Amino acid sequence: MALATHGDPITMRTTELGESISDDQLVELVRRGDAENGIAGLQARYGRRILHFVRGLVRDPHLAADVTQEVFEKVFLKNHLYEAGTNFRAWLFEVARNQALTALRAARRRPRPISSMTLEDEDDPLAAVQEERECHVVEEEELMLAFRRAVDELPEHYRTVFNLCVRDGTSYQEAARSLALPPGTVGIRIMRARKRLFATLGKHLGRLRRPPACFEGGHLDR
Repeated sequence: MALATHGDPITMRTTELGESISDDQLVELVRRGDAENGIAGLQARYGRRILHFVRGLVRDPHLAADVTQEVFEKVFLKNHLYEAGTNFRAWLFEVARNQALTALRAARRRPRPISSMTLEDEDDPLAAVQEERECHVVEEEELMLAFRRAVDELPEHYRTVFNLCVRDGTSYQEAARSLALPPGTVGIRIMRARKRLFATLGKHLGRLRRPPACFEGGHLDR
């Protein structure tokens, strides 16, 4: 699959500059036919993080490894769906989320060996309820992973006050004294931080019956 062009400046930079080449440039390599360098660069940059993210969703290290490989196969086959100049990292993690949930659904539909079934399995009225609960747990865990990433990507001045007041439970007045800011400024920054988080996580929140406490003024896990 190596189709690198001699003297190609982007290909040369992949080798010479490593992390300094942008995500979009790596995607462009894939689009131009040099999938070996492009995908290898993206795997080196995101492979471990995607594996960790997927493992948190599927709870199975072997399945997580398979799904991670499928994610980068999707990048190879479906990279035209990514719009250059936007957030490639967010797009990639959305691909990973979709692949992980697809794998979980497929695993639940897969017939179990007869030898592993009991008489109770056939007529268990709680089976569907249990499956629904498991899906809900996966969605909540997925939200919290996405939430932590979204907080990490907030501008520093919003992230600092959000972590202090919402995640750590510090009062606005205490945070204002600690940061040498007026309490009103702290409140405005938290409001704007929440607005950004709602915009980023809206699709996740729509699946839940009510938003987590961190979006309602309460505290998050410490």
